[in-house]
Formats: sequence, C-alpha cells, structure tokens
Amino acid sequence: MVRSCLLVLGWVGITAALFGVGELVVHSHAIAAFDRHVTTLAVGHRTPALDTTMRLVTWLGSWVTVAVAGGVVLVLTVTRRLTVAAPVLLAVAWAGEVVAVNLVKHAVGRPRPPRELWLVTARGASFPSGHAANATLVFATAAVVVFLVDRRRPVRAVAVALACLAIVAVGYSRVELGVHWATDVVAGGLVTLAWLAALAGLIGKAVPLAVGRGRVRVRSTVQPTMTTSP
Repeated sequence: MVRSCLLVLGWVGITAALFGVGELVVHSHAIAAFDRHVTTLAVGHRTPALDTTMRLVTWLGSWVTVAVAGGVVLVLTVTRRLTVAAPVLLAVAWAGEVVAVNLVKHAVGRPRPPRELWLVTARGASFPSGHAANATLVFATAAVVVFLVDRRRPVRAVAVALACLAIVAVGYSRVELGVHWATDVVAGGLVTLAWLAALAGLIGKAVPLAVGRGRVRVRSTVQPTMTTSP
C-alpha cells in the first residue's frame, strides 16, 4: 500500500515537472530558436529514400508497437518465462505514460511545426511527443525483458544497443517528418524514462518479474570425522 501511494505521488510529480518544462519551452525564445534551427537542418537534408525510411521508422512509436510488446510479454508469461506481475506492470507503465503525455499536451497546447512541413498526418498538440514516449516505453521494456530471460552478456549488450538506436531513430523521424520539434521528442523520451525508473525503484524490486531459474545447491550432510591418536 505504501509503495502504491509513493508511486502515485511519483507519477504526479513527474507529470507536474513535465508540465513545468512545457511551459518553459513554450515561453522561451531561445528554445524556440533552437527548435527551428534543428527542424530547418532536418528538413533541409530530406531525400526521397530517407523520407520513406522515416515513415516506416515512425511506426515503431505507434500504439501498434505497444500492442506487440504487450503480446510478447503475455506469451512469455504463459510460457512461464515471466511472472504474472510482468504484464501487469507493463500495463501500469503504459497507462501512466499515456495519461501523463496527453494531460500535458492539452495543458501546454504547444503548436506543431508549420503544416507545410508535414510528411505525415498528426493530431493534437506538439509537446511532448507521444511517439517518442511510446518508443521509449516499448524498447526500454524490451531491453529489460531480455535481461530477465537471458543472462548472456553479449545478448544483453546487443539488446541495449538496439533499444537505444530504435528510440533515437523514432525521435529523429518525428522531426524529419515535420510534425514535432526537437524538444518535444526529448521531453517525451525523458519523462517516460523517469516514469519507468520510478516503477522499477518502487515496484520492480519488490515484485519478482522473471520465473526463477537458479541452480539448486545441494549441501553435503556428511560430517568430516575426526580421528584421535591411540
């Protein structure tokens, strides 16, 4: 109960901090100039091949990928690689991320880049990026799942590298496609990481997520005998 209350308070604090950052971003001329500069660079380096690639990459931050991740976690739970707590925790993580992002979107109301720059359709306000938040949730979760089910260091290293690459790629795709500012993307990723860290710290350590596969150690019951000299 105490952990649950602390988690709710943590979510409120993270959401409030995101709102504060959003207000700062909207009213800062320096940040606005930075965002325009980054967008100009990204748009200026567009090519037909890159545009097509980014249209595909940006799907990695959609709800479809979240659904796929949830399906994979459910399969691992049914096959007894993960405990029932794993899909529950993923659902809580996703719900917290979605609610926080959408609340701040409506509260801050930051306009998106000019519509003539858009290469894909987009709805709602700009800050923070929901695609960046979703991608961070999905691929951070994927890396954690790999850590839970596979102890090989090379596999874990590859999982972390691919997760980081996917998160960055999705973030860049939102800027290159002209539907988000750079700070929207950074905020979406960081707030999700903060939320996942809060979940891991308050709940993850207290609830086992992987089915134990440790080795059973058998202790010898034979006691050493002592010999005495006659």
